[in-house]
Amino acid sequence: MKHCNPIANFPCHPDDLYRVICFGDAKELANELDVTVQKINRWRRGLEPVPKAAYLWLKHKTDTALGPHFGPFRGFRLSKHGEALECPATGVRIPYEEIAELPEYRRLRRLVGQQAELIETLMRERDFYKRNCLRDSKYGMLLSMIFHDKSDEG
Repeated sequence: MKHCNPIANFPCHPDDLYRVICFGDAKELANELDVTVQKINRWRRGLEPVPKAAYLWLKHKTDTALGPHFGPFRGFRLSKHGEALECPATGVRIPYEEIAELPEYRRLRRLVGQQAELIETLMRERDFYKRNCLRDSKYGMLLSMIFHDKSDEG
């Protein structure tokens, strides 16, 4: 196996340069970049510096992170096997299968909110009727003591 030590005449991270140039089939890279296989091999061995355009193209092609134009999803990466998006900050994964479930998740979220509102309303009504029942029973006993019908004693 030939030793890989690519070089570049522009500022870039050496790991990125190594990853984009030294991995993959040389013939496929050569066809994609419209250069010869020998040129790819010279880049890989460090005999010629990698052109910036080739580096940027291959970096873009192999990059699995979403760019700044994806708004709040910028920086999310495709998982190792491509089955999910991963948040770099929290590590939360969004599996591909769950994308089809998003309308159901939204519906369930609305339902949870509606149920919480219903429970709060029922608790307020329960407290209101409980206070009324206590007040009615208290005053009802007083009224029955005042207007006690003597004919009921028998």
